[in-house]
Amino acid sequence: MAARKIMILGAIGVGKTSLANRLAFGRFETSYKATIGVDIYTTTAPLPGGAKAMPLVLWDTDGDFGLSIFRTVYLKGASGALIVADVTRPASLDQMAALIAGFREALPGRPCAAVLNKSDLVAGDSGEPGSGAPPDLLARARGADVVALASARTGHGVAGLFAELATTIERRSL
Repeated sequence: MAARKIMILGAIGVGKTSLANRLAFGRFETSYKATIGVDIYTTTAPLPGGAKAMPLVLWDTDGDFGLSIFRTVYLKGASGALIVADVTRPASLDQMAALIAGFREALPGRPCAAVLNKSDLVAGDSGEPGSGAPPDLLARARGADVVALASARTGHGVAGLFAELATTIERRSL
């Protein structure tokens, strides 16, 4: 099975590199090093029904690109995208919504996942991390094929969101 290219998009500091590291290497780095341009990771995502895992090439992009990413060659050949926001930073949620719309326009028919990262930093009524995510998150993620709360720090939801995106790519034969 050929590797599928997955773009990881989002504002600066939302945890794009941390999500890629969590999936590719199973670790979380506490030191922050900004991505300059694009970093590339390889990994796999399981497919349902015991099918062979899908190889993925993750393109972790610099948050400074913003919407200008859609005018670069980086998107060429992309099968899908993870568009990341930080649940504790409302401005990053607005940028996520704009990136979803931009990705839909640039690559129609390609799936994208809205990833609401850092869910471990928000506790709700139950006291459980992630259970108190702001209720308007789903509305801001409108247009995404997959919407997931995740935490690169704890690993919660990370493998599942990549697996769900890979399943959508496989179903659409991309």
